[in-house]
Amino acid sequence: MQHQKRTSQKQKKSKVQKSPITSSFNTKYAFVNLSTPQVNTEVKDLDRLRDDWIPFGADNLFPQYLAELKRQSSTHRSVLAQKTTFTTGGGFLTDNEQLTDFISDVNANGESLKDCFKKLADDYFTYGNAYLEGVIYDGGVNFYHKDASTARLSKNKKHVYFHPDWANQRKFKEKTQRIPIYPNVANSRFIIHYKDYESTFSFYGLPDYVAALEHIAIDFEIGKFNHTAFKNGFSPSAIVTVNGDFGEAEAEKFVETAKDTLTGSGNNSKILFLVKNGDDSRGTDVQIINNKEDGDFLDLQKLTDQNIITAHRWQPALSGIVSSGKMNNTGSEIRIAYDLAMSTVIRDTTNILLDPIKRVIANEIGIDTEDLTVAYEPPISFLSDIDPKQVLTINEQRAMLNKDLPDIEDGELLLSDRQTIRVERQNTEV
Repeated sequence: MQHQKRTSQKQKKSKVQKSPITSSFNTKYAFVNLSTPQVNTEVKDLDRLRDDWIPFGADNLFPQYLAELKRQSSTHRSVLAQKTTFTTGGGFLTDNEQLTDFISDVNANGESLKDCFKKLADDYFTYGNAYLEGVIYDGGVNFYHKDASTARLSKNKKHVYFHPDWANQRKFKEKTQRIPIYPNVANSRFIIHYKDYESTFSFYGLPDYVAALEHIAIDFEIGKFNHTAFKNGFSPSAIVTVNGDFGEAEAEKFVETAKDTLTGSGNNSKILFLVKNGDDSRGTDVQIINNKEDGDFLDLQKLTDQNIITAHRWQPALSGIVSSGKMNNTGSEIRIAYDLAMSTVIRDTTNILLDPIKRVIANEIGIDTEDLTVAYEPPISFLSDIDPKQVLTINEQRAMLNKDLPDIEDGELLLSDRQTIRVERQNTEV
């Protein structure tokens, strides 16, 4: 009886529930219930925890779920990549030569500060948390990015535990690392923990898109459905039923022929003929099939993309979704979207990630980091808006057309200035 209770409880806790059923033809099939894990709150009663670290999610595998989700949804992954790219920009700018030398090589792996910063931004947008390890040595400090999916906070918020496989952490406890959070240092090592603020969450942050987890999962399911439909889609345009007699061997052969004919690329919308056994007063029966699923899924895809982009606080134009009738030759909609993203998402995130790094460099090495900034690179330049005749001399324009073209007299003038001079000369001669 106790064994049955434990089995029942285990089934209730499972996120994926299967109910096996056997048909009258001895064919087994199952209904599967897939659901998105809920992270409504963190553990409040810390005394009941058997470990010193705080679980992230009910099963402590919420970051692993977010990592898997990122690999499944094309729209979601694209937005995350764009946010990371814009936040990292073209690297860092500073007039301090000592600081320039330091940020070009920040660890023993030969990585630059831009390399580490890009990984931090990617983790921050993906998990709502990011971790940077510092290793102090005589006269300097090295920075290493730590995978946010491998990190868990301690109860006292003073340490971070790292493990490569949290699903089996108790089996391989020897692989667990415990590193203090800066300004605390142990064995010359420390961790900087970045977390996006979330009300009622005191240990971990949550990503912007947490409210759209269901939509991101749907985005993946739509792609999987379409792929399956192309490979296995059974979609005749009509079914014609004719009375007749079928032997068992003939019936099996008919099923195989129908499957080969109506599934696979190029075999949709064909007519399926069925021959029925027995006496039936009705003659031939024709059933026309009107499949509306394609249109429904197109609408669902648009709604899903919109909800994902909205949850990310992102702009549709930056995701390749440009409003009809608003795009022009200057790309103004993309520039406006970029300015909005910079003011609402990018600059704020850059300051959150960069400020602690600047403080550590100043405190541990003594280098002034006041002018350290990110060199942002907009997706579209203003070159298309500039008239070459207004900014380039005649000879410069000729060199752009063909570098072998010789310079001409008065070629160092702008075309407009040259025309003005010629008009003045003509008036003088008259």
